[in-house]
Amino acid sequence: MQADGGSASAHADHHVIPSAYFDDLAAGRGGPEAVRFLWTTEYSRRLLLLRALLDTIAATSGALGPLPPVDTAWDTLTAAQQRAPEDFGKLLLHPQIGIWLGHSLRRLRHRAWGDGPLWTDLGHLHAVCAVAALRAGLPLRTTVPLRDGTAMFPGLGLARLPDRPRWGTAEVVVEAGRLQVDPYGIGVGPPEPPGTPDGDAPGWQGLRALRADVAGRAVSVWLDDIDPYRDLSEPLPPQRLGKDELARWRERFGRALDLLAGSDPGTAAAMAEGLRTIAEVRGAPAWMILSASSGDAFGGLLTSLPPDPVSFAVTLVHEFQHTKLGALLHLLTLERDGGTERHYAPWRNDPRPLSGLLQGAYAFLGITDFWSRYLDHAPPAGRPLAEFEFALRRRQTQEAIHALRADPGLTAHGRRFLRGMAARLPAWGSDGRVRPDTAALAEFVATDHRTGWRVRHLAPAPDDVRALARAFAAGAAADARVAPSTVVPDLAAPWSHARFGLVRQRLAAPDAGDRHALSAGDWPVPSAADRALVAGAPDAADAYARLLAGDPEDADAWTGLVLALAARPLLHRPELPRAVHRELRMTGTAADPRDVALWLAAGPAA
Repeated sequence: MQADGGSASAHADHHVIPSAYFDDLAAGRGGPEAVRFLWTTEYSRRLLLLRALLDTIAATSGALGPLPPVDTAWDTLTAAQQRAPEDFGKLLLHPQIGIWLGHSLRRLRHRAWGDGPLWTDLGHLHAVCAVAALRAGLPLRTTVPLRDGTAMFPGLGLARLPDRPRWGTAEVVVEAGRLQVDPYGIGVGPPEPPGTPDGDAPGWQGLRALRADVAGRAVSVWLDDIDPYRDLSEPLPPQRLGKDELARWRERFGRALDLLAGSDPGTAAAMAEGLRTIAEVRGAPAWMILSASSGDAFGGLLTSLPPDPVSFAVTLVHEFQHTKLGALLHLLTLERDGGTERHYAPWRNDPRPLSGLLQGAYAFLGITDFWSRYLDHAPPAGRPLAEFEFALRRRQTQEAIHALRADPGLTAHGRRFLRGMAARLPAWGSDGRVRPDTAALAEFVATDHRTGWRVRHLAPAPDDVRALARAFAAGAAADARVAPSTVVPDLAAPWSHARFGLVRQRLAAPDAGDRHALSAGDWPVPSAADRALVAGAPDAADAYARLLAGDPEDADAWTGLVLALAARPLLHRPELPRAVHRELRMTGTAADPRDVALWLAAGPAA
């Protein structure tokens, strides 16, 4: 297989990103031209990955099990590329093929596992060949693997064969412009003639599209609920959306793109160029949107169904930022770090490595920019919540960029990229667009999250904790010199986010006219202490102390107590009160959490 008249490996060496594209991407932007450039670089990468997969299969005895040898796949793909290079490129760039390539190579290198024999993953190669032959108008007879009687043909659809073993095979014939699975049996395939609604036929489920219009350009994105490689880890079984669910997806996607085109035409145009598939994520609570993307799948994202068009637009921007940066990272090294999870990321509950903080900061650079632009388009009833989101995301992005500036792990390219990100911050300065009371709520939510993160993931030095506990028990001042705390991730620690929900409910307009708006019952249930704190009631600290009497390790309650006491020294070291109180309990010394916290706040230790 070749690209631009040379070998795949030679072609990949020739990509040099223009400075204008780099700077535009660093600023969180990147128009259609930059996105098209990234598609060309991703095509080279896919060719290299495909060649690596074919070579590794050839060198691995029995890798394809009962399926045709790898040489037949090579011949088919080469012929398809030569006959219909544009169609071949579109197929190879299908996001789910990128995920499959990465997963298969990791399985071959024993860095990933599957739910079936190795050949069931590697053999998907022959399904790719079948689609390539169909699009190129080439005849082909081959065999594909079956998962529970199903075979996915990427970018096309899923064949279902009844009464088959969990892991099996099926013959495929491509000829005269048609693809047939099990041609000498029940014979299933895409509908003929084309144009059947949603592409379904007996024994066949086609991919279904989400459609919108961006500046007169029709945009069509696959909503993938059937491809086993639509997730970021192990293959998934198909989970077909019902008619009503599909209608909700289509309506909200269309409205989200309309909203985005109205508030930020440049991003909408870039997204129209760069977005190809959305895979549904199930199991998210009503108040939370679960979304993700992968460097293996440029042009694709996963998300649960956002509850309204605005949050859908934010989700699209969020994941599109990740995909752009992921493609850039295939060209340039922006950081060199050991991957230690040590950074606070204001939008995450867990500590992050430098790479994760950079990715998150870039995503929230785009999110903040969205809210900045949307403020001028928000309806009056939705303005308070839009102001809150803008103020909160601006603060979070500023904090993350500040942390990145201090990290020595960024390369020269990474420093330049960060300068481009930081240059966006002045444009979001205090310009009177956020009311003081709303800005105060955003500050409260940001402080709440940072405090809760420190309570859960930072551990003071044990010797310092013991010294402080002895001083408290003796009635002495908290005058011990306390070393900086270290990051000790506690990934099992629960977060309720109930206070955040209360703030959002206060700002949400019940008469905004959006029938998709969340109700109070959709959010985590707050405690009486949470309600008191958010309402500014003076007895909030007492209420949290009562919660801690029942569960002295409750991280949410310790966080709330620190916030309720409003002692600035505690906010700098909120992990200390729980650690000292724990030490006192272990030594048999009874202590009120409020007394411990206020004692620490009065001394230099905090």
